[in-house]
Amino acid sequence: MTPNLEDDQPARPRRLRWTLLLRLAGVLLLVLAGLSISAAPLVQPPAPPSPANIDLARVVLKQLAGEGRAAGTRLTIRLSQAELDGLSALVNQVLAPMRVEARLEQPAPPTRARPAKSAKASASPKVQSTTAPPPELVARFTRQLPLGAWLNIEARASSVADGKGLPVVRVKIGQVPLPSWLSRLAMRRVWLMLQSDDKDPPTLDDSLPYVRIGARQAQAILVHPGRNAAYSGLSRFGGIDPDPRWLASSYCTLTRHPDADLATIVRYAWRLPRPVRLTPDEQNRALLIAIAMRTLPEYRDRLAGDALPLVSRCRNPPEPLITLAGRNDLAKHWTMSAALSASLGGKIAQSVGVWKELSDSLSGGTGFSFVDIAADRSGERFANAATDPQLARFVQTRLAAVTDPQLLAPEALSKPEGLDAAMFEQIYDNIQSPEYARAVAAIDVLLDNVGVPRP
Repeated sequence: MTPNLEDDQPARPRRLRWTLLLRLAGVLLLVLAGLSISAAPLVQPPAPPSPANIDLARVVLKQLAGEGRAAGTRLTIRLSQAELDGLSALVNQVLAPMRVEARLEQPAPPTRARPAKSAKASASPKVQSTTAPPPELVARFTRQLPLGAWLNIEARASSVADGKGLPVVRVKIGQVPLPSWLSRLAMRRVWLMLQSDDKDPPTLDDSLPYVRIGARQAQAILVHPGRNAAYSGLSRFGGIDPDPRWLASSYCTLTRHPDADLATIVRYAWRLPRPVRLTPDEQNRALLIAIAMRTLPEYRDRLAGDALPLVSRCRNPPEPLITLAGRNDLAKHWTMSAALSASLGGKIAQSVGVWKELSDSLSGGTGFSFVDIAADRSGERFANAATDPQLARFVQTRLAAVTDPQLLAPEALSKPEGLDAAMFEQIYDNIQSPEYARAVAAIDVLLDNVGVPRP
């Protein structure tokens, strides 16, 4: 049978049109990608966090915590440029190698040309408008890409006329501006992601009813989403939630354990019958957080997250306070670092531990302590290994028979403590100096010698 070539004629132009459209789309994507990538960074390399940064950031965090942390509490948040610098220093440490900066800026007035009255006047230079644009809160993000390229993102926010409502946000990726509706949609979606698992979470518009951005200070009214929302939201956004039933069951069992020695409680926890429906790393994650809740009752509700309704039915833990190497503060450092590593990752746990010590070096604090740093790093390393699927079962065996010297090497107790900010900076300069790196490396050697696992 002879094929009918005429039947194939209409299909060929259609295929050709689709081929051209796909090629055009590919070219447009390449152009957008080229415009989104820059040859130079928008944000310069940040300085390491200092005690002054910690002090300023602490002021902001106290504002966010407020006197009451119940959902619906209206908090007034004020941010100066110095406080934004402090927060940026902390964020840079956590997000490295991404660079971040936040600035309060007063844009220059737009220029306009004078009306031309004559040929000579028409050649006159442009002059500035008398109407100054509103101040802006500018956030910039920079990430290095392969082959010497950079990804730069800039977000500029300016408040509406009366401040009642979300600010106007303009986002630019490289040279590509995003539509304002897309920026607003992204803000609302991120806010919902950071909420706790509420059946009816508050919207961003309801949570920020007032935002006023000035040249020297940004002010906002925050309707607090609840005392557990921040920790739970971070866990969902960048970490892993523990199984709520196993977490609550473990914690309630530990509240009935009267011993005050952390190593004894750890052994007891890892000898509990574990649910077979969970993998070893999932079992370990919940146990580490349950022990932190038992050791730090003041943080119990924030650590409980989704398990809070189940945990609330448990009785209060018995006295006395839990200790490590005879000290309650070291038990708190070990367990909090382990809990943060298990849920949010070791990088955040390390950063929080260092920030705590920098804060302690300020006036009125107990001073920077490398003994505390040793307890932090031990808890972090145990947690990282315990939540590694390849090591989880091995670590279960270790923790079921762990001893006090294995949780914290006795030699670490002789490390420097009580350093005020001036003394710390005189000896170690900052937390990114070679001197500080050598001090931390010496602690890691001690932890290696007593068998603290590495993931």
